[in-house]
Amino acid sequence: MVDIEDLNSSGSNAVRVQVPPPAPIAMNILDKLRFKFSSNKPLIEVGISKSALLHNLHTYQKAFPELQIAPVLKSNAYGHDLGLVARLLDRENIAFFMVDSLYEARRLRSAGAGSRIMVMGYVRPEEMAASRLSRVDFAITDIDQVRALLLLAHTPIRVHLKIDTGMHRQGIPLSLLSETVALLKQNSNLIVAGVCSHFADADTANSTHTNLQLTHWKTALALCMLEFPSIEYRHFGATKGMRFAKEANTNVARLGIGLYGFDTAPEHDTTLEPVLEMRSLIGELRVVPKGDSVGYNATHTTVRETRVGTVPAGYFEGIDRRLSNNGTVQVRGVACPIIGRVSMNMTTIDVTDIPDVAVGDPVTLISRNLEAPNSVPSIARSVSTDAYRESEYVVLVHIPQHLKRVLE
Repeated sequence: MVDIEDLNSSGSNAVRVQVPPPAPIAMNILDKLRFKFSSNKPLIEVGISKSALLHNLHTYQKAFPELQIAPVLKSNAYGHDLGLVARLLDRENIAFFMVDSLYEARRLRSAGAGSRIMVMGYVRPEEMAASRLSRVDFAITDIDQVRALLLLAHTPIRVHLKIDTGMHRQGIPLSLLSETVALLKQNSNLIVAGVCSHFADADTANSTHTNLQLTHWKTALALCMLEFPSIEYRHFGATKGMRFAKEANTNVARLGIGLYGFDTAPEHDTTLEPVLEMRSLIGELRVVPKGDSVGYNATHTTVRETRVGTVPAGYFEGIDRRLSNNGTVQVRGVACPIIGRVSMNMTTIDVTDIPDVAVGDPVTLISRNLEAPNSVPSIARSVSTDAYRESEYVVLVHIPQHLKRVLE
């Protein structure tokens, strides 16, 4: 029962009246069955190619047989879906999955992944000590983490000692390495399973900065191997830095962007296949007269009578707003310009040159074809300026997690 107070005109002597609650809307058996078995096909889907993913992994394994590969699954597997990618790779011959946070490690375990996990990002010492996830290693990125762990580590914690060789973003500087090593040796529950670092300029050929980092790395590695001879993993290079593996005396490579089909490193001769494709459909069609404007702020004026298609995907769904009047999508294999501003949840395109175009026609928003004007590298180039070059990483990780991933 619901109580309702009814005041008289003087506002006093409230009378409480009980009113029965509204009856729930009944759903008959037929309605329930329709709801249960309806396809509920989303308006936007992200296709993930299993064959391309495995092809890319095996390509690097063949090109660098001396290295164990650690697939990088941080940031929702670069927009590809962390759990889905992990399940595809879990039985492959890998060193460990690499993630950025303890949250991502938990998600991997919830998704059923059984491979070892290495958490590269910062984790609070108390969370390292309290974690009960199995087969998880943590990066030590600061000497204060070690000082805290000395008091907290009452059970074994496997760590990888990260060295700051010149990135100056994370890691133990050479000046503090001896002190850090001495502290680690004070608690036998702190098990140094790895040593690592990260290149700052690996995609530049003959980089002076990279050579200096290698010099610092060799000094640090020699000390760590002397003090912790049971170290299992030595990793420095990601996709772009794998070519330095022999010189750096490493046995693991962290494979990130290359796993998903893109490698901008000089000297790599790899034939990769983009893993991801993003698709939607034409939701509406209209004819706009010559000389009228389309979209917010009237940034596009038609130069002919134009058939405009509206696609139910905008910058919330990962269509970069800088593609306004600048990018393309594909309909029936035809490149269709984006006209007007990309809206939050809609994008308008010019489909005038497609005969018999219809509502419901598929639209490829991001293509796997590297030659297409809406491939990931093409999109990155389209939104780049002389002052700033956008990267494939950013295009991919901006695809939101809520969009449905479809295994293909």
